[in-house]
Amino acid sequence: VARRPVLPAARRALSASQGAATAAEPVAAASACPFANAKDSSEIPGLRQWPLVAALPSMLAYRDAKAGGVRNLQMMADKLREFGPVFLFMDDGTRKVYAVSSPDYQRVLDIEPDNVKGIMDNLWSLKDFYRLEHPDEASNPFLLRGEEWRKGRMAVNPIMFNVKAAKSYLPEINRAAAAASGNIKAFEESLGDFCSYASVDMFNAMAFGVNLRASAGDPEGLRTTKVLLDGLNGLADIMRSSPWSRKDMLKFGAWNSFVESWKNVEAEVEALLDRCLADPDNTGFFKAFVSNDKDISRFQAMSMVAILAAAAADTTSATIMNTLLNLSRNPEVQQRLREELRAELGGKDWQASSRSSYLNWVLYETQRVTPTLMFSHTRNDIEEDVVVEGFRIPKGSSVLYTHHNLARAVDRPDEFIPERWSDEEKA
Repeated sequence: VARRPVLPAARRALSASQGAATAAEPVAAASACPFANAKDSSEIPGLRQWPLVAALPSMLAYRDAKAGGVRNLQMMADKLREFGPVFLFMDDGTRKVYAVSSPDYQRVLDIEPDNVKGIMDNLWSLKDFYRLEHPDEASNPFLLRGEEWRKGRMAVNPIMFNVKAAKSYLPEINRAAAAASGNIKAFEESLGDFCSYASVDMFNAMAFGVNLRASAGDPEGLRTTKVLLDGLNGLADIMRSSPWSRKDMLKFGAWNSFVESWKNVEAEVEALLDRCLADPDNTGFFKAFVSNDKDISRFQAMSMVAILAAAAADTTSATIMNTLLNLSRNPEVQQRLREELRAELGGKDWQASSRSSYLNWVLYETQRVTPTLMFSHTRNDIEEDVVVEGFRIPKGSSVLYTHHNLARAVDRPDEFIPERWSDEEKA
């Protein structure tokens, strides 16, 4: 969605008007300038930072030893209550990262970038991997900026991110989902694994037209899925231990481990691509991807889909898991959803024409109560100063948006109430 740049436009208008200002106008002009009364970034509260390790010790208090990782939502909720809607999240000595939970974040989005870039722009690990391991290949467009990044996105969007494309790969997703659902009882003690396997199954069915059936217990599918998930975990580990560059790594073995795991991902994706192209009746979107006229090489296509596969497995798995969790905690919601889907589908697969308002409400409420991502709309190296909640955030900073505060701006925010998304309630 294209938006009119508010902040740059306001500053240009102010600059143009200042030459004609009269003696009676300076106060009005100053009040129109968002920087006039802004506090310096040094006054922004935040997590305590240590040399080399930044805020890592502060985060360890939220480590979940049983599940692994950090209880991000709880940490964010606590820090927003402690510091307010803007706080310093990380400062490793090379850059500062600020977290924002305020409508003012629109001002960050309104900054006109010198070079358009995607959310993967800061993945130094993948950039280094392709530079060092594939020096003679064209770069992965997802990791670039400007027109090269745009070219990659425009190659993917028509075959993956639109209604017509979704209709074409929905039958493959249905088949993968049916196989997974038939075996869910085998995962009673490891529902997280089930969600991960089902997510990989559905993505590969969509991308390559290949149903791995990992969630149904297929041994070869499980092997492939483990390779893909190990690559994702390796990428997550290295970005956690050293988010900005290899130079600040605390565990130097993490790099070699990551390289090995991502090479394995490439090999599996290459094999899946061969299966996709060898079958003339295959409906995977990857076939259209490598045969398009967007000037994308096979290697670039393979490397882009490898990233998509890893990202899709993680976010889809978390969404499924959170939805099941919220339904199990609210049996009356589960029963109503079950009844509506039975009435709508009559025991058949979901079709492009299927409709379920209540399912949409359940998914919306799931993202409000248990969001898949702690942050969204990340902006790295912002191109100019910006004022958020009365604080000046300087050019070159990274800014993360967390919707936690806005998600609680409803009645009874701790309750799971899908009906709040009905037209009547929204009105």
